[in-house]
Amino acid sequence: MAEKSSGKEEKAYRPLNTQGLLEQVLFRYVLEGNAASEAGRLAWVTSGFPVEIPVAMGITATYPEQYGAVVGSQKVGPTICGFAEELGYSQELCSYARSSIGSTRKPEESPLEGLPKPQALLACNNICGTVLRWYDAISQLTGAPVFLLDTPPIEGEQQPHHVAYVRRGIEHLVEFLSSTFGVTLEEARLREVAANSTKAIGLWTKSLEACKNKPSPLNCADRFTTMAPIVTMRGAEDIIEFYQALYDEVQERVSQGVGAIRDEKIRLLWDNIPPWFSIFRFFNGLAKRGVVFPADTYTHAWSGSIEGEDLFASAATIYSNVYLNKGLQAKVDKMVQLIKDYDLDGFVMFSVRSCKRYSLGQLVSKELVTEQTGVPGVVIEGDMVDSRLFNEAQIQTRIDALLEMFQ
Repeated sequence: MAEKSSGKEEKAYRPLNTQGLLEQVLFRYVLEGNAASEAGRLAWVTSGFPVEIPVAMGITATYPEQYGAVVGSQKVGPTICGFAEELGYSQELCSYARSSIGSTRKPEESPLEGLPKPQALLACNNICGTVLRWYDAISQLTGAPVFLLDTPPIEGEQQPHHVAYVRRGIEHLVEFLSSTFGVTLEEARLREVAANSTKAIGLWTKSLEACKNKPSPLNCADRFTTMAPIVTMRGAEDIIEFYQALYDEVQERVSQGVGAIRDEKIRLLWDNIPPWFSIFRFFNGLAKRGVVFPADTYTHAWSGSIEGEDLFASAATIYSNVYLNKGLQAKVDKMVQLIKDYDLDGFVMFSVRSCKRYSLGQLVSKELVTEQTGVPGVVIEGDMVDSRLFNEAQIQTRIDALLEMFQ
């Protein structure tokens, strides 16, 4: 990969060439959501929902969590969350929920004029318990009915009765979509959608695993932005082209020994959602100090494929076993494994005030991970969308203390 010389001082990080293609994919996603809403075929879904089911039934899905990331990246989190707070919602409530409720209340004052109006609201509580009340609030504002897929938390191995219970919930989901939208589910179409999802996830997973190389071809900000299609458009055929292009660029960097940052010195693990309003400033700022994040617990969560004879049972297993639906020990084990697999020097845990499910137990996890790996870590505090809860000076002090350990 040839480096362009402009006579100016080079940046500490290397932008991805596939960024332009990503923007095209996401622009199409927005247009498709608007068209589906106008046609009466749009569902809002939570990030951990088995989206392959509605997609196979001809229902377009859009994600309020991704919209929250947009709100954060445009640095209007306090304003949009404030619209929800004016209705009486606490600042302690998830900022994804507040930005969703606030933008639904005042779309004309929100980025992209808010999300298009849904005809159904599909929630899965494998990521948190907030989603049901959040979607109930959106239902009151839009009139769209709510469906909850219940996935009880897992401690240890998933039991057969657990799979059977969630599988039955998926059957109820099909019944709900059939009655709400007047559509049916054809197994051949579900297998086609599942196959597309598997292909995209395979390319995504290989791109992540390539970061085991030194230097790492991707940094945290790269993965957090390029994960958008795998979250919001799983099952769509056109995202396979994007992930093939991303993987090709990653492989090119690996073959030429080119890293995501120009002077890799320290390799760290990131835990939790990023601060969307400061994602490039934060990670690129650390890149200037030779710090790269080859792995994180968030983007690695999108790795399960629906396969086999019984697709409903496969979906029940995959979506029950997401990172946030498992106990503390499973999270510790995941971090320990990533640190070993990616040969990392330490870790940063972002305690997100909004996301209690993700952040609960981090202080305990920090000690356990260090005990099992021998590498140091630090906990920093803030929020993913609401910048009022992000003390940059305090965070910098804690990061500095961690980096001093590697000198």
